[in-house]
Amino acid sequence: MGLPPALGKVYLVGAGFGGPEHLTLKALRALEEGEVVLHDRLVHPGVLALARGQLVPVGKEGYGARTEQEAIHRLMVQLAREGRTVVRLKGGDPMVFGRGGEEALFLKEAGIPYEVVPGVTSAVGALSSLGLPLTHRGLAHSFAVATGHDPSLPLPQADTLVLLMPLHALGGLKGRLLERFSPETPLALLARVGWEGEEVRLGRVEDLPGLGEGLPSPALLVVGEVVSLYGRLLP
Repeated sequence: MGLPPALGKVYLVGAGFGGPEHLTLKALRALEEGEVVLHDRLVHPGVLALARGQLVPVGKEGYGARTEQEAIHRLMVQLAREGRTVVRLKGGDPMVFGRGGEEALFLKEAGIPYEVVPGVTSAVGALSSLGLPLTHRGLAHSFAVATGHDPSLPLPQADTLVLLMPLHALGGLKGRLLERFSPETPLALLARVGWEGEEVRLGRVEDLPGLGEGLPSPALLVVGEVVSLYGRLLP
């Protein structure tokens, strides 16, 4: 009988936001090395085009088609035990609402070698690319990032608040935001930053939920006085 194949390795890779210009060099090297790329739905096609291995979609779409997380866990382990180099590719950063921590723990418990490759999360990068600072002297000295898909969750305390995946919960989020901010506090809804169809909608807390009507995903909501700087900081 032949010996079993040596264990492969899994890279948990953040693709950043938008197109391939926001990839890190380490992420690019992983894409070039990976034999199988298990990718989320919200990874830009330009990033996927850089992969040299087999592309396998394992994305989740809110309120739609999805690959169960447990199935992704099992597939990563199976491929690594076959001796394959696997890239688990996620938008943004794998450790920011990307379930990268769960996947890392599963791989560790299964005895599979793995490495985390950070990415530029949209909560920071998308705002910066549009000239929207998270902090600014005299306006904001703190920021917080939270999930926006569940309005029952408490919102963190910070001068600038960024909510990811908020579109289906804007009505409920309005009440939560009014517990923290005045109705006149400026906000911005950002959609598909770095993609075709990029859209920015400006308003105030009192304008929710109507301001988000018809907005495509991926989207995020930023609330705070720094939004008043939009359009003033870009050259």
